[in-house]
Order: sequence, then C-alpha cells, then structure tokens
Amino acid sequence: MPDLSSADHAFLILLKNEGRQVSNTELNRQYGVTLIGAACMRLNGTGYVDSDTTRRPYRHHLTEDGRKLLDQQLSIDSDVVEPKAKRSPAEKALWAALVSTFNRQSVSTSVSVEDRVRRAYTDLSAKPGQWIGLAQLRPLLAGVSRAEQDRALVRLLESDDVRLEPEPHRHRLGDEDRAAAVRIGGEERHKLAIGVR
Repeated sequence: MPDLSSADHAFLILLKNEGRQVSNTELNRQYGVTLIGAACMRLNGTGYVDSDTTRRPYRHHLTEDGRKLLDQQLSIDSDVVEPKAKRSPAEKALWAALVSTFNRQSVSTSVSVEDRVRRAYTDLSAKPGQWIGLAQLRPLLAGVSRAEQDRALVRLLESDDVRLEPEPHRHRLGDEDRAAAVRIGGEERHKLAIGVR
C-alpha cells in the first residue's frame, strides 16, 4: 500500500462522506481545507482520488480503489508519511480520534442489524433455539435506533430458524419486558429464539 499521511486519509474520508465530485471551493467553505500540492499529487498518483485540474477550482472524487482502501480499518500506525515523532500532541490526538471514529463507522455499516441481533442472541443464549427476552437483547444493540431494531426483528422472522413470540404468562412480565416488546401483527412479542429446528 502506498505511504499515506493522516491528512491523506482525512481527505479520502471527506470525499467518501461527500459521495460526489467536490471542488476545492466547497471543501474550503465547508471544512476549511483544500486538496492541492503534494497531497493532491500523491492521492491521484495512488489512484485513490481522481482530480479534474484542467480548470480552477480543482474538483475531486474518490475512485473505486479509494473506496476499497477505506473498507480496511485504519490504525494508529497507518500514518507513515508524517511519522508520529514529528506530530504535535494535538495532531496525535486528532489522528487517534479520526482512527477511532472511522473504524466504529466502518464496523456499524459493514455489519447488518440482523447480524448484530444474531450475534447478541448467541452471546445471551446457552444453546440454539433457547428463548431469551427482548429486554435482555436490546442493550446489546447499542448505537442502533429502536426503529431499526424493530425492522431487523421483523425481517429476521422471514428466516425459518427464527421465532418471535409473546410471553404466554403475562403476569411474569416486568416493565422492562413490556417496554422492550416489538409489535407485529397487532401483537406484542417479548421473546426471541434463533436456531429453532
């Protein structure tokens, strides 16, 4: 992989987030930066960015190779053009924050909510097909909105090995159980089983 600096990675992430061709004027107005000089030459030379430099302001977009690069997680040591020893404490902190934020976003977008539900279920259940309460499950889906969780649970019902049922003994339900229920077909469902045969 070509040597990239933390600033290079930051430009790649900016272009990915924009999802379109962006001019230096827009980058400067919105983020206070422009992609010019050595950084522009390096990112175009790697094939990660395609810049239209035929007229000013320059216009840039992320290439398919750039997208593939960003499918990989960053690390604190990814910055090799600007060695850590030459960076100020503030620059080191900003790079660490960039790495952390990018990697968290990468994980959340690459793993579907359904997959997260299945993983959480596996963590909570002693064996496949065991019933667990949604009140136990939902805390393990931090960062996923309640609406997204509910949609994922409904989609999972399309799988042959998934069951979502109401608690038949309603007197056993606590406030947390009632609050965690998902409403499907006019019915509150409180417990989940995956791996049912």
